[in-house]
Amino acid sequence: MLNTGVNSCFKVISGLTDRTVPSTSLTFFYFFVIFNYKKIKMDETGSSNIRINDPNFQNIISDILAENCSDLSDDVTDNMCIDSNHNSESEQNVSESDESETESNTDNDDDIRPSKFLYGKNKFKWSVEEFASKNTRTARHNIITKLPGLRGPIKQFGDIARPSEIWNILFTENIINEILIWTNIKIDSFRHKYKNLMQSFLKNVDEVELRSLFGLLFYSAVFKSNHENANTLFATDGTGREIFRLVMSKKRFLFLISCLRFDNPDTRTERKENDPLAPISEIFNEFIENCKLNYSLSSCVTVDEMLVSFRGRCKFKMYIPNKPAKYGLKIMCLTDSRSHYLFNAYIYAGQNTDGITLDHTERKFSKPTQSVLRLSKPIQGTNRNITADNWFSSIELVELLKKKKLTYVGTLKKNKREIPQAFLPKKKSTVGFTQYGFTKDLTLLSYVPKPNKAVLLISSMHNQKGFDNDVQKPEIISYYNSTKGGVDALDEKCSVYSTGRRTRRW
Repeated sequence: MLNTGVNSCFKVISGLTDRTVPSTSLTFFYFFVIFNYKKIKMDETGSSNIRINDPNFQNIISDILAENCSDLSDDVTDNMCIDSNHNSESEQNVSESDESETESNTDNDDDIRPSKFLYGKNKFKWSVEEFASKNTRTARHNIITKLPGLRGPIKQFGDIARPSEIWNILFTENIINEILIWTNIKIDSFRHKYKNLMQSFLKNVDEVELRSLFGLLFYSAVFKSNHENANTLFATDGTGREIFRLVMSKKRFLFLISCLRFDNPDTRTERKENDPLAPISEIFNEFIENCKLNYSLSSCVTVDEMLVSFRGRCKFKMYIPNKPAKYGLKIMCLTDSRSHYLFNAYIYAGQNTDGITLDHTERKFSKPTQSVLRLSKPIQGTNRNITADNWFSSIELVELLKKKKLTYVGTLKKNKREIPQAFLPKKKSTVGFTQYGFTKDLTLLSYVPKPNKAVLLISSMHNQKGFDNDVQKPEIISYYNSTKGGVDALDEKCSVYSTGRRTRRW
């Protein structure tokens, strides 16, 4: 326990996990620990005696480390946000370390005959020759037996379903009734704060009026007025939206918006101990189940993140600098790559929440791997392909999905230890240079799109070298580019037609 705590502090002090901490840092660290311990003991007993050769010295250090860690966790507030390390840039730049290692390897290999195999830093073996013959039939893992399209309850409407019918299939009567129950309870608690309890805007809401409220919110999205002041929406001088005034009064509109609730407030505190998303999780999960029930996916799906803009108080609010909104709630999504239909999703609620619904063994994998495994559970065993960016991609993930009868195509970060040095970006590489590596189940590709840059991709769907003449790029890159945008397209549509109004409540 002592060694673990001390080593963690050493890493913080040094700032580099792969280097030995200088002796000056060790001295500083011991001084820091002893000083803090003396201060604590003086406060408690008035004595400051401590010896390094004290038989209880290790326990003392462990107690101090544990106490400091608990202090850090207690200081977390709702107004903090989590920095995201999700960087999906596919092109890898040449670094000095890469170039120097490549040059040294080239110098050492001048007298050695070209090998049929290449090895990563961890000795992972790649063949430069294909394992599969070009004349073989379609691989079994690329054969899809279920056609994409509508299924389940929504299929009764055929191809001529009205938008309201589709909406009712996804937002069922059960969801509407749940919202009605808890919203009316909130209205009852608010009503007693007014002197005149008989005011019309204080009455309980029924199903018809609740649906009318949702309709107005959709209208505000169509008009791009979701952040417009309610006074202008309900203005009577000709500048407002007449449909808003015809449905309900401004007071009623604002009152219902403030009273909308989705769960039992009496049990919320208890449920939040195990579920940070307790205020909305029941309805959100039911909506996602309805999404799964009514659509059959095409042969390829996309996994990525969405950021729902929000700057209020929330413990799991994210900061993602490469997103337009930058601050908000992160939703991990699995969508159809062609239609952009949302099939599965979960809201990221902080550390160690990606592995919810996974078994003990699956929770031992990296967080990106856990995320993909969780999202892909409903389609495992269907031979579909998953496309994702380099934040998710790893050999570990691709091999796991292969066992679950799913293929994978995605970009790779150059720091993966399975990548041979020859695949990394080099200053001498010409634009268009392509290099392949093969195993029985995997294909690794390095492609140079620009000077001093390289794109690394991993695929378990492709097992041969292929070139797309239409775009003049390798087939793997062409396929990745055509299927990577499923979640981004959905995110864009949700942002353009957002119903979210300004609020401090998530």
